Amino acid sequence: MKKIFAILALGFASSAFAGGWVSVDVDSVKSRDGRSNSTAQFIRAGTELGGLKFGLQSRTARFDNSNLVNSLEVTVGKQVSIFTPFVGVAHDNGFNGRNPFNYGVVGVTAGVPVGPGFLLGGVKTRIRESDADPKQTVTFASYSYPLVKNVSLNFNAGYSAETIKERSLGMGLGFRF
Repeated sequence: MKKIFAILALGFASSAFAGGWVSVDVDSVKSRDGRSNSTAQFIRAGTELGGLKFGLQSRTARFDNSNLVNSLEVTVGKQVSIFTPFVGVAHDNGFNGRNPFNYGVVGVTAGVPVGPGFLLGGVKTRIRESDADPKQTVTFASYSYPLVKNVSLNFNAGYSAETIKERSLGMGLGFRF
């Protein structure tokens, strides 16, 4: 399974450079239920092929108790007006590589130009393989403010519920190709 994700990541990353986007973001993540806080680093890429929007997200979080978690999500969606419903597959390595698990993801985003930039909001939820895997639904928003041609400054906010209860704020850079 890990080899499939690596191949998909390489394919999406190379197609993103052919006519898509890449963003690198860092979020400060605060637990809402007394668990450890973390700093999450995201690498996201996307492109459109044949009317479908393909996305890739790698998230690595280091918790203040030194645990490390990494997940990789691959999604595909179809834009309808300002909305893009999507589905995907994902892999989470678990804390420090222990107890890894796979999951599905379903969600929707909506995006509109606001001022000089672009506002994107959405919600996604995990489809678990087993009852032992954590439940998580994430509501998120991002505003991309253009700095120069094809480079933007991203401001991010997120809120997750169910088993994983967190809120996050962050920023990063986005690049269009």
